[in-house]
Amino acid sequence: MHWPQAFTTEGKVLTPDESPTFVETWSVMEKLVESGKTKSIGVSNFSVKTLEILLRHAKLIPVANQVELHPCLPQHALLKYCISRGILLTAYSPLGKYKIASDPDIVAIADRMTIEYGEVSPAQVMLSWGVQRGTAVIPRTLHEERMKQNMRLLTLSDEDMHVLDGLHLKPGMHRSVCGFHSSDLGGSCFGWTYDMLGWDMVEGGIMRDLTD
Repeated sequence: MHWPQAFTTEGKVLTPDESPTFVETWSVMEKLVESGKTKSIGVSNFSVKTLEILLRHAKLIPVANQVELHPCLPQHALLKYCISRGILLTAYSPLGKYKIASDPDIVAIADRMTIEYGEVSPAQVMLSWGVQRGTAVIPRTLHEERMKQNMRLLTLSDEDMHVLDGLHLKPGMHRSVCGFHSSDLGGSCFGWTYDMLGWDMVEGGIMRDLTD
């Protein structure tokens, strides 16, 4: 399920209480597993809030929850929740934007590891961080050489992990970098407010809670 909100064939966005809700949609998806038509089912862009609503009614726990996740949006609370429920948290946009890759702390880690292991890119540092903390990462590239490089992950030290875990605490860094945010309704995404989605954000995809 790509998003918790549903759309009509005319493009109208349904409110959380309008049918079909994501709980009703999930119930239909569960039948695909029961009938043997698919092995597993999952969700995307679900928060702790929407997962809790879903799991109160679900017979099957989602195998995965795919969300925007990178050092500027580490999703610490969501990761902890998903681990507790046996849900694999999968990171889309795991490299964020160029601003993250050029961060001096990430560049310093990459430069230090290059001396020890050969060429290491900031992207490899971020992907290694994502995998080492227990998430799956799905970077996108059109270049074969970059794809091969992204598959070569490294083991980061506890100190390096601590630096990356706290990168979002820098001024102006704790935010979404995706372009699907709207200023409508004080901050929204595809017709649902941040509160409906369970995202602790203000307009522009900027996080309120600096610790998450």
